Amino acid sequence: MVKIIAEIGINHGGNINTARDLIKAAQASGCWGVKFQFRNLHTFYQNTDEVSDEMIRAEIERNYFSVTELRELNEFCKNIEIKFGISFFRLEDAEMICSNIETIDFYKIPSAECLNIPLLNFLLEQGKKVFVSTGGHVTSKVIEKLKTYKNDIVIFHCIANYPVRLGDQDLNVISSFKDSGFSNLGYSSHDDSWEVCLIAISKGAKWIERHITLDKSANGLDHNSSSTPHEFERLGLLGNNFQKILGNSEHSPNQGELVNLQNLGTSLYARKNFSQGELTKIEDYEIKAPRVGISVDDFCERFRNKPLLKEINKGQPLIESNFVDLGDTVNDSLKYFCRSVGLGLPVRLHDYESIKKKFDLGTYEFHLSFSEVLDGNLHSLLSKVEPDENISIHLPDYIPGNRLLDPISKDEYTLLKSLEIIDKTCEWSDRLEQRTEKRINIVGSFSCTHNKSRKENLDQIFDFVLSRKNIILPQWLPVYAWYFGGSAKLELFNSDQDIEYLTENNFKICLDFSHLVMSADYFSADWKDWYHRLKSLTEHVHISDANGPTSEGLMIGNGRIGNFSEILDINKNKILECWQGHINQGQGFKESLEILEKQYAQRGEAL
Repeated sequence: MVKIIAEIGINHGGNINTARDLIKAAQASGCWGVKFQFRNLHTFYQNTDEVSDEMIRAEIERNYFSVTELRELNEFCKNIEIKFGISFFRLEDAEMICSNIETIDFYKIPSAECLNIPLLNFLLEQGKKVFVSTGGHVTSKVIEKLKTYKNDIVIFHCIANYPVRLGDQDLNVISSFKDSGFSNLGYSSHDDSWEVCLIAISKGAKWIERHITLDKSANGLDHNSSSTPHEFERLGLLGNNFQKILGNSEHSPNQGELVNLQNLGTSLYARKNFSQGELTKIEDYEIKAPRVGISVDDFCERFRNKPLLKEINKGQPLIESNFVDLGDTVNDSLKYFCRSVGLGLPVRLHDYESIKKKFDLGTYEFHLSFSEVLDGNLHSLLSKVEPDENISIHLPDYIPGNRLLDPISKDEYTLLKSLEIIDKTCEWSDRLEQRTEKRINIVGSFSCTHNKSRKENLDQIFDFVLSRKNIILPQWLPVYAWYFGGSAKLELFNSDQDIEYLTENNFKICLDFSHLVMSADYFSADWKDWYHRLKSLTEHVHISDANGPTSEGLMIGNGRIGNFSEILDINKNKILECWQGHINQGQGFKESLEILEKQYAQRGEAL
């Protein structure tokens, strides 16, 4: 984790209210701390005729804060939970401030006093963190003079120009400090471009100091080499995620990539009918999208010169089960287990019959696309649904035009098309209810926001779903969802505030356990605690594993939920939603169901 210090220095113009505004802006931007400077103006300056000294002195006098004012700002920082620090240029000033303000969080020795050993020793004696900037000094001399302090201070590489011309940064000095044994490294930035700090982080800087301003064009010496609160927010976002951005030395595809590989990639489709036992070659297949079967490289690596174990008809995708016996049915024990706990599978219109034939679980959830709903293809399956089956429906995530389903949208097209899809789905649900004589849950992902207040957005969504005669359940969501081929940040149904809102209003939801783990991990919360708070509000359940904020829909056992026995005891219909579990005749579903059956039989540790 990179920690960022906002140097307020002389950018407050001597106005304590401006200083408070800068502190609040730094805190809101995610900074670890803010830093001021102190010189006792009554004793600090000797009168000289130097033009530059006269200019700097006038600026420092204009920005002077008394001990009383600094004490007040220190308390202000404590109240909003941001660290408060001061730079000192001489020992007597440090002694005066430290004797009057005991709760300063950190101290800084500026570049001009980098080798002021008496000042350094005194500040270290205070028992607080001490930072030392090194601008204007020869690196080898700094290392030689400060090497005995290498484990006691945070040493900041710095170029003491305001601003620093691009190309003069010498960021490899950070590596020189590291190679010389300094364990705590930082970069004090006076660059025009705040992005230079990211390169410093890549060299090993764990601390970044940069001047903050509310207006780069304001009157003062430091404003043009400072950053706005928005730039600090960007710096904090990238800096705090730097190690995650670097990641691992070997990459494993995430769910979003796998979706894209499926949608954008190709697989092999038979040019004609082939019988069991025939030996096929690559030329016997057309290469087409989407990738729902064996790809060219898979065929060449694993299945070339291997006879077909199962026939394939013209136009069908070549899949693993054409070469490997995965079984056409599951055993009665597994069926009995799933029926006894109300555990079922997601199905599409085109694979409902084949999955039902193989698994025969009695519980299914239709996952619909907007084209299936709008094209009027739903009613053709009504006669295939058995009266004793437990059916639920998952609304499409999208509407035509690359937009998310959003029944409270302020955009006319999005609103009307979303309502059309929901109306047609509800009509189909009514027909299914007549056939099964059971209420049917309709699950939707309602993630779009249109109001500043979370409560206003949630109120609108529940006003809508509760106005319908059908049961429409918003599902619990992750913070980052794999939408539009990428990762989209969602703001609803994924936080502690949402739990409080649902609890206060006793509103029911579909609890997706993979999403639950993902969202709790994002907020560094305990997903088990969130589960127990949401349990009484759960009307429908989605089950799959998860491991971190973006690892969605993992096969059971590939994440960190562990034992699902208590989840299986929830007296609601439960749908196994392992992503791509349907591939190869539902082999992923079968393997995950077998793990759940074994866990439930052994009744392992409860949540």
